[in-house]
Amino acid sequence: MMMFMRKGTLGATASSSAIWLLLQQHMEMGIFPFPPNFPSFLLFNHHHITTSACTEKPSLPQKHCGFGSNTSNDISIDDALTSFYRMVRMNPRPSVVEFGKFLGSIAKKKQYSSAVSLCNQMDLFGVTHNVYSLNVLINCLCRLSHVDFAVSVMGKMFKLGIQPDAITFNTLINGLCNEGKIKEAVGLFNEMVWSGHEPNVISYNTVINGLCKNGNTIMAVRVFRKMEQNRGKPNVVTYNTIIDSLCKDRLVNEAVEFLSEMVDRGIPPDVVTYNTILHGFCSLGQLNEATRLFKEMVGRNVMPDTVTFNILVDGLCKEGMVSEARCVSETMTEKGAEPNAYTYNALMDGYCLHNQMDEAIKVLGIMIGKGCAPNLSSYNILINGYCKSKRMNEAKRLLSEMSEKNLTPDTVTYSTLMQGLCQVGRPREALNLFKEMCSSGLLPDLMAYSILLDGFCKHGHLDEALKLLKEMHERRIKPNIILYTILIRGMFIAGKLEVAKELFSKLSADGIRPDIWTYNVMIKGLLKEGLSDEAYEFFRKMEDDGFLPDSCSYNVIIQGFLQNQDSSTAIQLIDEMVGKRFSADSSTFQMLLDLESHDEIISRFMRGSSQHTKMND
Repeated sequence: MMMFMRKGTLGATASSSAIWLLLQQHMEMGIFPFPPNFPSFLLFNHHHITTSACTEKPSLPQKHCGFGSNTSNDISIDDALTSFYRMVRMNPRPSVVEFGKFLGSIAKKKQYSSAVSLCNQMDLFGVTHNVYSLNVLINCLCRLSHVDFAVSVMGKMFKLGIQPDAITFNTLINGLCNEGKIKEAVGLFNEMVWSGHEPNVISYNTVINGLCKNGNTIMAVRVFRKMEQNRGKPNVVTYNTIIDSLCKDRLVNEAVEFLSEMVDRGIPPDVVTYNTILHGFCSLGQLNEATRLFKEMVGRNVMPDTVTFNILVDGLCKEGMVSEARCVSETMTEKGAEPNAYTYNALMDGYCLHNQMDEAIKVLGIMIGKGCAPNLSSYNILINGYCKSKRMNEAKRLLSEMSEKNLTPDTVTYSTLMQGLCQVGRPREALNLFKEMCSSGLLPDLMAYSILLDGFCKHGHLDEALKLLKEMHERRIKPNIILYTILIRGMFIAGKLEVAKELFSKLSADGIRPDIWTYNVMIKGLLKEGLSDEAYEFFRKMEDDGFLPDSCSYNVIIQGFLQNQDSSTAIQLIDEMVGKRFSADSSTFQMLLDLESHDEIISRFMRGSSQHTKMND
């Protein structure tokens, strides 16, 4: 548990020496393997070199100092060094403050590697450092994902007698959080408190954000409450970070409590606050609460933006309220927000989910008419809709249209089409698409192979399936349990019982654990072959292997025993199923009705069982 201590009697000097001792030990042990051109003052005692003592101009460091290139706001390292050399040769030489400002200007242009190089040059020319210049260096190293080196800079600061300030600690804490080193970040935050530095709102926000990104919302809330106890003043960023993390944890009601709290404290929520909670409500399907919050948002004069409307449109579509979603999208412009590709994609997806493809295509037309170019997601949504509607020719037409619009299909596009073709009994066409995908430079993934294997196995093309399996092996794509289960089911379909059983027995040897679907496939296949006893053994083996039979498991085995005319066992399993609060599915119930007239055991069960109605719930 993280502890926050009050300022103790431990002085900054004592604390500093402890930190430096630890860092020095790490460097001596080789924990910080400094790269070439790393700032020399981290490795040697700080020294002064006057320009007159320099008989040679220091050689230019390699570009980017081995840290990786920076492409944003490119400026020449040579130009920066030219300006730097001009400064060091001035008489009198500019103050350390001016050098710090110069270094900061390079860093602001996102030339972090260049700034690190110039720090090295400052030391070589005897230019002293102050807390500002070293803070710039620490920031640059953190930006270059070298936070361990940045921590070493702070250690050297202590050795030079330069006291770090809040910016030093905040920059390092942020760097540690960005690299996922949350424990170290919290430790440094505590060190900041112990050494007498007062954390500010940025310090707290940084730690809270790091904890939230790491999924530790509970600890983040504790830090938030400790901030209040220490008379810290949270701002809208603090609240938004906590609210966002709570919503991601599906704790939307708790997020609303934080919203109420910030309003009570006079901290006005912004559009981000409301959008976050709106998205949380919509993700839970709580559209009434989302609507209420939207009205509250407008009532507080927080203007909804495009993101706000997109959240509502998407939420309504996912709940089947596509007409209402379309009405919301049509009011966006008058509310000062323009629909974008996400808006139209959400609407198209809503129509596709309800098999209203003509309406989805109309939305595409409106989208283009409004000057909003469809993107890859737009076409993937429509292709998926046509595939689910089994309108494969229209789906393939959209694939051709993508090429005309210079949109490159991805693996999702091809996989969706391949699955659609396999479902309508056209696996060879799916294979042609697979080859087209490979020739376009896209690497097939496990999902693509699984779709094709399933298609070939279901339609009896085992030779093609085995060729694909061989190709997977050559590409070093390791099959998973889903793919193995597809193959096992394919073998049962083809009547190859022994091969199916052998594949199952090989799973443990290959280090693959069967799942409940695998067991259900085995049970169904064995029952189909009339091997009721063996199927029953598999059913009981599931529990021994840590898988509790689900509703599908019970229905599969009950149907099998009914088909194999073992009504007594079937009835026992029905009682067991109902006792575990599972229900008979429509197929099982129909089989019972069909057998009732000529099977005495079934007839007696259907007449006298109190479970009759429960099974059909």
